[in-house]
Amino acid sequence: MTRDPAILKLLVGVSVLVIDTDPDARELLEAVLGYCGAFVAHAASAREALDIVAKEKPDVVVAETAMPDADGYWLVERLRARGAGRAIPVVALISGREQSADRPPLAVFAGHLRKPIDPWELCRMLAGLTRKP
Repeated sequence: MTRDPAILKLLVGVSVLVIDTDPDARELLEAVLGYCGAFVAHAASAREALDIVAKEKPDVVVAETAMPDADGYWLVERLRARGAGRAIPVVALISGREQSADRPPLAVFAGHLRKPIDPWELCRMLAGLTRKP
């Protein structure tokens, strides 16, 4: 874990939804974000995430872009169609295996990190996206 005590308070009061098909990745992200003070919910698919967003209304979503059936791009489209896309920033987690030529621009996301991610960089990014005035 990090030795920077300020990281413990970065995400206090922030609710984060993590979407990743890999249970170990979800568990790691949940632990790190919780360590930074966040309340964390998780989903294994974009479709499952839509139900959670409707119920939980997270402050920010962290979504793997390469998921079977419905990917992170699909999720952003659905959130925007429901009117939640503007209010809830979505951070993309991009696999090194993904081909970017057949994907829409990453500009649809509030931010992105390439896997394997630096968890503390993710905490800092989420803190920047969720700071309240």
